Amino acid sequence: MKKVKAGKEWFGEKEASTSTRPYRLTFWCLKHFPRWFVNFLTYCVALWFFIFDKRSRRESIRYQKILREFNPSFKTIKPLRQVTTFAVTIVEKIDCWTNPIPFGNIHFNDDDAGELINQLNQGKGAFIIISHLGDAELLRSLANKNEIGIQKKIPIAVLSDRDVSSNFSKAMNGMNKNFTLNTIDVNNITPATIERIMDTINQGGLVVCAGDRLSKNRNERVLTQSFLGRPAPFSYGVYFLADLVGAPTYFVWGFRRGNIIMRRDCEMYVIKAKSQVGGERKGRESRMNALCAEYAKTLESFVQKYPYQWYNFFDFWMFPNGEQNAN
Repeated sequence: MKKVKAGKEWFGEKEASTSTRPYRLTFWCLKHFPRWFVNFLTYCVALWFFIFDKRSRRESIRYQKILREFNPSFKTIKPLRQVTTFAVTIVEKIDCWTNPIPFGNIHFNDDDAGELINQLNQGKGAFIIISHLGDAELLRSLANKNEIGIQKKIPIAVLSDRDVSSNFSKAMNGMNKNFTLNTIDVNNITPATIERIMDTINQGGLVVCAGDRLSKNRNERVLTQSFLGRPAPFSYGVYFLADLVGAPTYFVWGFRRGNIIMRRDCEMYVIKAKSQVGGERKGRESRMNALCAEYAKTLESFVQKYPYQWYNFFDFWMFPNGEQNAN
């Protein structure tokens, strides 16, 4: 193990953009220019970001090298492609919320999506764990359109880090009032917050949070799981909440078909966790670790299928207080 200097941890860093202007400009371009021109601008911005953002370039290379060590079939290191894919995803995320992707362009796989929809139609809530691999917010946008077979309006509580993405959220909320509806700051979980989460589940709704990010609290407890052959920290709080809620838990993933090409054609995966959640406090740690291990394994499998849609531009294997595996 080795240490890094204080201040190098990514957990508390804010988003790169310091205002809402870049997002609003993107929206304006999408509205007034042809798609080919927006594509060209996106690629230019991605190249600029790749050249001048040393950390993103470095961490993209680190991640791809680790992936290649874990899976030798991944033979080439292409950090620019990953950065470009991220830029394309940001643009498409804005486009998705202001001009939703046609339902026919969302391809659901033969998984547990039908079971989740039936569960919601029966008035039973669910706990959803997403990630920063791909763009699972496609499901959130679809839910607002009521096109996924849900027969009634359901409450959705989204746990997110407001400090990290505040400017993006402000901009998107100005374009679509449903964007920040019922969001909960993951860094400010209180008994009242937990009661709100439980109410959402009891009302037959969804509680959604990402399972692959730590909070800005450097003293946060973590669950350690193997990811791409190396120990990695996962948020203790996410899996604690999943077990505390005790509702059926699903992993949801959304991926664009193609990496650096903008195309309104996506793959959705909905996978019901096999790990048992809920029950006596005595067995909670064991259940949490089992759920986290299942999530990490599933994340690992999709990373290998969609390697350039990985949007964690930091040392994913670094633990709080600067501890990390030497590499």
